[in-house]
Amino acid sequence: MIRRVVATPLFVRHLQSFLDDYAELGAVRFVERLQSSYQVMIKNLSTFEEIGPARRRSVNGRTMTVREYLLDAGARSFLVLYWIPPDAEEPVVLLNLRIGGQNRFRWKDES
Repeated sequence: MIRRVVATPLFVRHLQSFLDDYAELGAVRFVERLQSSYQVMIKNLSTFEEIGPARRRSVNGRTMTVREYLLDAGARSFLVLYWIPPDAEEPVVLLNLRIGGQNRFRWKDES
């Protein structure tokens, strides 16, 4: 069964921020690799139920089991946190995104 994949505003904001930063630097190939890796991720997450390792995370004071997916963009990797709802009719939710070397996810916009 193929599920829809939706992104939270936080995920979209972080992805847009990373893309803007690398576009300003002129890293066109890097952005293209990130885009192709992102499209493969969306296809995989919509098709397969449990593709990434599961972790218990505290999100806004609520503990939940989320999964991780590694986006490989060549020179850098990005870690995506996503949640698969138990109901098969609900979409997969992309929660947050970070650069592979960061120690923590940012859950609030710091702008």
